[in-house]
Amino acid sequence: MSIVRVEIVVPKGVEETLDADFYALSGGIWIEEQGSSVLMKSYPPDSEAFLSYLAGLKAPIIRWRTALEEERDYVSIVRRLFTPVRVGNVTILPPWRKTKRKGPVIVIEPGMAFGTGRHESTRLMIGMIGALDIRGRRVVDVGSGSGVLAVYARLLGAALVAAIDTDPLAAVAARKGFALNGADDILLACAGPWALKGTFDVVLANLDFDTFRGHGRDIVGLVEKGGHLIASGIEKQHASEAPSLFEPMTLVGKKRLRDWHAFMFRLDG
Repeated sequence: MSIVRVEIVVPKGVEETLDADFYALSGGIWIEEQGSSVLMKSYPPDSEAFLSYLAGLKAPIIRWRTALEEERDYVSIVRRLFTPVRVGNVTILPPWRKTKRKGPVIVIEPGMAFGTGRHESTRLMIGMIGALDIRGRRVVDVGSGSGVLAVYARLLGAALVAAIDTDPLAAVAARKGFALNGADDILLACAGPWALKGTFDVVLANLDFDTFRGHGRDIVGLVEKGGHLIASGIEKQHASEAPSLFEPMTLVGKKRLRDWHAFMFRLDG
Protein backbone atom coordinates (compact mmCIF):
# COMPACT_ATOMS: atom_id res chain seq x y z
CA MET A 1 0.00 0.00 0.00
CA SER A 2 1.28 3.48 -0.93
CA ILE A 3 0.89 6.55 1.27
CA VAL A 4 1.57 10.26 0.71
CA ARG A 5 4.71 11.77 2.21
CA VAL A 6 4.87 15.56 2.54
CA GLU A 7 8.28 17.19 2.89
CA ILE A 8 8.55 20.82 3.96
CA VAL A 9 11.76 22.85 4.20
CA VAL A 10 11.66 25.97 6.39
CA PRO A 11 14.28 28.30 7.89
CA LYS A 12 15.58 26.87 11.15
CA GLY A 13 13.37 27.94 14.04
CA VAL A 14 10.14 28.24 12.06
CA GLU A 15 9.19 24.68 13.05
CA GLU A 16 8.76 25.84 16.65
CA THR A 17 6.39 28.67 15.71
CA LEU A 18 3.80 26.71 13.70
CA ASP A 19 0.34 26.49 15.21
CA ALA A 20 -1.69 23.57 16.52
CA ASP A 21 -3.65 23.17 13.27
CA PHE A 22 -0.44 22.43 11.39
CA TYR A 23 0.48 19.57 13.70
CA ALA A 24 -3.07 18.25 13.96
CA LEU A 25 -3.43 18.00 10.16
CA SER A 26 0.10 16.67 9.61
CA GLY A 27 -0.52 13.49 11.58
CA GLY A 28 2.86 13.97 13.29
CA ILE A 29 6.15 15.53 12.23
CA TRP A 30 9.75 14.52 12.48
CA ILE A 31 12.59 16.92 11.87
CA GLU A 32 15.99 16.75 10.18
CA GLU A 33 18.32 19.73 10.52
CA GLN A 34 20.06 20.86 7.31
CA GLY A 35 22.40 23.69 8.25
CA SER A 36 20.36 26.89 8.44
CA SER A 37 17.14 25.12 7.39
CA VAL A 38 14.97 22.29 8.69
CA LEU A 39 13.36 19.46 6.74
CA MET A 40 10.02 18.35 8.19
CA LYS A 41 8.47 15.07 7.06
CA SER A 42 4.91 13.94 7.64
CA TYR A 43 2.40 11.35 6.47
CA PRO A 44 -0.94 13.16 6.93
CA PRO A 45 -4.04 10.98 7.26
CA ASP A 46 -5.88 13.44 4.97
CA SER A 47 -3.22 14.67 2.56
CA GLU A 48 -5.61 16.92 0.59
CA ALA A 49 -6.66 18.79 3.73
CA PHE A 50 -3.04 19.19 4.83
CA LEU A 51 -1.90 20.45 1.42
CA SER A 52 -4.80 22.90 1.31
CA TYR A 53 -3.74 24.19 4.71
CA LEU A 54 -0.12 24.58 3.54
CA ALA A 55 -1.24 26.57 0.51
CA GLY A 56 -2.69 29.24 2.81
CA LEU A 57 0.06 29.13 5.44
CA LYS A 58 1.73 32.51 5.99
CA ALA A 59 4.86 31.08 7.64
CA PRO A 60 8.05 31.26 5.55
CA ILE A 61 8.47 28.05 3.57
CA ILE A 62 11.54 27.52 1.39
CA ARG A 63 9.93 24.67 -0.54
CA TRP A 64 7.62 21.71 -0.12
CA ARG A 65 6.82 18.62 -2.14
CA THR A 66 4.81 15.40 -2.01
CA ALA A 67 5.75 11.85 -2.90
CA LEU A 68 4.21 8.39 -2.82
CA GLU A 69 6.03 5.62 -1.02
CA GLU A 70 5.40 2.18 0.34
CA GLU A 71 4.12 2.06 3.89
CA ARG A 72 6.87 1.28 6.40
CA ASP A 73 7.51 1.23 10.12
CA TYR A 74 7.83 4.97 10.68
CA VAL A 75 8.13 4.70 14.43
CA SER A 76 11.54 3.06 13.98
CA ILE A 77 12.55 5.77 11.50
CA VAL A 78 11.66 8.56 13.92
CA ARG A 79 13.63 6.84 16.66
CA ARG A 80 16.68 6.64 14.42
CA LEU A 81 16.50 10.25 13.24
CA PHE A 82 15.98 11.99 16.60
CA THR A 83 19.35 12.39 18.29
CA PRO A 84 20.11 13.79 21.77
CA VAL A 85 20.70 17.52 22.11
CA ARG A 86 23.42 18.94 24.35
CA VAL A 87 22.88 22.47 25.67
CA GLY A 88 25.57 23.53 28.13
CA ASN A 89 25.58 20.82 30.78
CA VAL A 90 22.03 19.68 29.91
CA THR A 91 21.25 16.67 27.72
CA ILE A 92 17.83 16.55 26.05
CA LEU A 93 16.94 13.15 24.66
CA PRO A 94 13.95 10.98 23.64
CA PRO A 95 12.64 8.21 25.93
CA TRP A 96 14.38 5.44 23.97
CA ARG A 97 17.89 6.93 24.26
CA LYS A 98 20.33 6.88 27.15
CA THR A 99 23.38 8.99 27.87
CA LYS A 100 26.55 8.61 29.90
CA ARG A 101 27.17 12.35 29.95
CA LYS A 102 27.22 14.06 33.31
CA GLY A 103 24.75 16.77 34.19
CA PRO A 104 20.96 17.19 34.10
CA VAL A 105 18.95 15.07 31.66
CA ILE A 106 15.58 16.08 30.23
CA VAL A 107 13.46 13.51 28.39
CA ILE A 108 11.23 14.77 25.56
CA GLU A 109 8.88 12.81 23.29
CA PRO A 110 9.67 14.35 19.86
CA GLY A 111 6.24 13.86 18.30
CA MET A 112 5.68 17.62 17.95
CA ALA A 113 8.03 20.55 17.64
CA PHE A 114 6.85 22.35 20.78
CA GLY A 115 10.42 22.78 21.94
CA THR A 116 13.08 20.13 21.52
CA GLY A 117 16.04 22.23 22.69
CA ARG A 118 17.45 22.65 19.19
CA HIS A 119 16.36 26.23 18.61
CA GLU A 120 18.73 29.06 19.48
CA SER A 121 16.18 30.80 21.67
CA THR A 122 15.76 27.68 23.81
CA ARG A 123 19.53 27.32 24.12
CA LEU A 124 19.79 30.93 25.23
CA MET A 125 17.08 30.39 27.85
CA ILE A 126 18.77 27.30 29.28
CA GLY A 127 22.08 29.14 29.53
CA MET A 128 20.54 32.10 31.34
CA ILE A 129 18.46 29.95 33.69
CA GLY A 130 21.59 28.03 34.63
CA ALA A 131 23.36 31.28 35.49
CA LEU A 132 20.62 32.27 37.96
CA ASP A 133 20.33 30.60 41.35
CA ILE A 134 16.71 29.44 41.46
CA ARG A 135 16.98 26.99 44.36
CA GLY A 136 13.94 27.34 46.59
CA ARG A 137 12.33 29.93 44.34
CA ARG A 138 8.91 30.05 42.65
CA VAL A 139 9.13 29.83 38.86
CA VAL A 140 6.59 30.14 36.03
CA ASP A 141 7.27 29.18 32.41
CA VAL A 142 5.09 31.35 30.13
CA GLY A 143 4.49 29.76 26.72
CA SER A 144 5.90 26.49 28.01
CA GLY A 145 5.56 24.41 24.83
CA SER A 146 6.90 20.94 25.55
CA GLY A 147 7.89 22.03 29.07
CA VAL A 148 11.66 21.79 28.64
CA LEU A 149 12.34 24.98 30.60
CA ALA A 150 9.89 24.11 33.38
CA VAL A 151 11.54 20.71 33.83
CA TYR A 152 14.98 22.33 33.86
CA ALA A 153 13.89 24.78 36.57
CA ARG A 154 12.65 21.89 38.65
CA LEU A 155 15.93 20.02 38.18
CA LEU A 156 17.79 23.08 39.43
CA GLY A 157 15.87 23.03 42.70
CA ALA A 158 12.98 25.47 42.29
CA ALA A 159 10.52 25.13 45.16
CA LEU A 160 7.49 25.55 42.91
CA VAL A 161 7.23 25.42 39.11
CA ALA A 162 4.21 26.39 37.04
CA ALA A 163 3.83 26.19 33.26
CA ILE A 164 1.25 27.88 31.04
CA ASP A 165 0.55 27.84 27.30
CA THR A 166 -2.43 29.01 25.28
CA ASP A 167 -2.15 26.04 22.88
CA PRO A 168 -4.07 22.96 24.14
CA LEU A 169 -1.80 20.60 22.17
CA ALA A 170 1.27 22.16 23.77
CA ALA A 171 -0.27 21.60 27.18
CA VAL A 172 -0.84 17.94 26.31
CA ALA A 173 2.78 17.61 25.14
CA ALA A 174 4.01 19.29 28.34
CA ARG A 175 1.99 16.95 30.57
CA LYS A 176 3.54 13.94 28.82
CA GLY A 177 6.98 15.50 29.19
CA PHE A 178 6.49 16.13 32.90
CA ALA A 179 5.50 12.48 33.39
CA LEU A 180 8.58 11.27 31.49
CA ASN A 181 10.79 13.32 33.80
CA GLY A 182 9.08 12.39 37.06
CA ALA A 183 7.88 15.99 37.34
CA ASP A 184 4.14 15.57 37.72
CA ASP A 185 4.16 18.15 40.51
CA ILE A 186 4.74 20.96 37.99
CA LEU A 187 1.53 23.01 37.86
CA LEU A 188 0.13 23.21 34.32
CA ALA A 189 -2.60 25.39 32.82
CA CYS A 190 -3.79 26.15 29.30
CA ALA A 191 -3.83 29.91 29.75
CA GLY A 192 -2.09 33.16 28.92
CA PRO A 193 -0.15 35.39 31.37
CA TRP A 194 -3.13 37.74 31.66
CA ALA A 195 -5.12 34.93 33.33
CA LEU A 196 -2.74 34.35 36.24
CA LYS A 197 -2.97 35.95 39.65
CA GLY A 198 -0.05 36.36 42.00
CA THR A 199 3.66 36.78 41.37
CA PHE A 200 6.75 34.59 40.98
CA ASP A 201 10.42 34.94 41.85
CA VAL A 202 11.45 33.93 38.31
CA VAL A 203 9.42 34.29 35.12
CA LEU A 204 10.60 32.46 32.00
CA ALA A 205 9.23 33.58 28.63
CA ASN A 206 10.54 32.08 25.39
CA LEU A 207 8.03 33.66 23.02
CA ASP A 208 8.22 36.04 20.04
CA PHE A 209 8.45 39.80 19.65
CA ASP A 210 4.80 40.30 18.67
CA THR A 211 3.63 38.43 21.77
CA PHE A 212 5.95 40.46 23.97
CA ARG A 213 4.72 43.66 22.35
CA GLY A 214 1.11 42.70 22.99
CA HIS A 215 1.47 41.18 26.45
CA GLY A 216 4.73 42.51 27.90
CA ARG A 217 2.84 44.25 30.70
CA ASP A 218 1.02 41.05 31.64
CA ILE A 219 4.33 39.19 31.81
CA VAL A 220 6.05 41.89 33.89
CA GLY A 221 3.06 41.80 36.24
CA LEU A 222 3.91 38.20 37.13
CA VAL A 223 7.34 39.15 38.56
CA GLU A 224 7.72 39.52 42.33
CA LYS A 225 9.66 42.56 43.58
CA GLY A 226 13.31 41.60 43.57
CA GLY A 227 12.52 38.82 41.10
CA HIS A 228 13.80 38.14 37.60
CA LEU A 229 12.40 37.79 34.09
CA ILE A 230 14.26 35.89 31.37
CA ALA A 231 12.91 36.62 27.89
CA SER A 232 14.03 35.03 24.63
CA GLY A 233 12.77 34.43 21.10
CA ILE A 234 13.62 37.98 19.96
CA GLU A 235 15.21 38.34 16.53
CA LYS A 236 18.03 40.79 15.87
CA GLN A 237 15.85 43.39 14.13
CA HIS A 238 13.83 43.80 17.34
CA ALA A 239 16.68 43.51 19.86
CA SER A 240 17.13 47.25 20.44
CA GLU A 241 13.41 47.83 20.97
CA ALA A 242 12.74 44.82 23.20
CA PRO A 243 13.98 46.14 26.60
CA SER A 244 11.46 48.99 26.54
CA LEU A 245 8.61 46.44 26.50
CA PHE A 246 9.54 45.32 30.01
CA GLU A 247 9.75 48.65 31.83
CA PRO A 248 10.16 49.42 34.69
CA MET A 249 12.39 46.36 35.01
CA THR A 250 16.16 46.76 35.03
CA LEU A 251 18.18 45.01 32.33
CA VAL A 252 20.87 42.94 34.09
CA GLY A 253 22.07 40.63 31.33
CA LYS A 254 21.75 39.77 27.66
CA LYS A 255 23.03 37.10 25.29
CA ARG A 256 22.99 36.50 21.56
CA LEU A 257 23.18 33.32 19.51
CA ARG A 258 23.26 33.93 15.77
CA ASP A 259 20.23 36.11 14.99
CA TRP A 260 18.44 35.50 18.29
CA HIS A 261 18.62 37.52 21.50
CA ALA A 262 17.73 36.83 25.13
CA PHE A 263 17.51 39.26 28.04
CA MET A 264 17.48 39.02 31.82
CA PHE A 265 15.64 41.69 33.82
CA ARG A 266 15.24 42.37 37.55
CA LEU A 267 12.27 44.09 39.17
CA ASP A 268 13.80 46.38 41.77
CA GLY A 269 11.87 47.26 44.89
